[in-house]
Amino acid sequence: MVRGVVVLVLASSFYGFAIGSVHSPLFGARNLVKFPLLILVTAAICSVAYFLIARMLTPRLGFPEVQALAVGIYRDISLMLASVAPALLFLAYTIDQPTLRELREYPLFLGLNVAFVALAGTITVIQRSRALISGRGISLPRGLLIITSWLALSLLVGGQWAWFLRPFCGVSALTEETPFLLGSMPDYRGAANFYEAVWHLFDAPPLPDDWTSQSMML
Repeated sequence: MVRGVVVLVLASSFYGFAIGSVHSPLFGARNLVKFPLLILVTAAICSVAYFLIARMLTPRLGFPEVQALAVGIYRDISLMLASVAPALLFLAYTIDQPTLRELREYPLFLGLNVAFVALAGTITVIQRSRALISGRGISLPRGLLIITSWLALSLLVGGQWAWFLRPFCGVSALTEETPFLLGSMPDYRGAANFYEAVWHLFDAPPLPDDWTSQSMML
């Protein structure tokens, strides 16, 4: 399990540096700490919640098994994200950078990262949990319920912790100093949580007139 945690930290650091580079080397360097922290905190919370869900639905899954499963899931997610990090690092330096008047291709970069994280999480949770459940004689309906619950929990917990630990990227045109993390502060479009911010990627409200004076970046 220790080896899995080490791999998780190294792989997630590589991905974090790639996405932070869209703003600056400073943001990339911050993400060497922040993105592994996001993965580790999410894994710690979900590992306990996975077990509680499993115990409510079946007695066939023990605590050590579920903990090992959680480490494996988040290690695999980190490895999948690290595999696309070189492409994202290239995009970070070649996209049409935002200005003080418009965001240009920056929302596309954010959207791609949200999609990659969600896809990596979905694939990994389904594969890992299906393999574990199939070897324990759990019925298909109950197994599907466990997998669906674990997947929904992972997305909810990971998404909100990502919001709390932001910015991982950031609008490079804004020059004022940005805190290491923004916590519960609303972003430059007024989103108060991760789910509202994702919705704004598809149905964005107009930027406020004074958005350039705010350091509320994603």
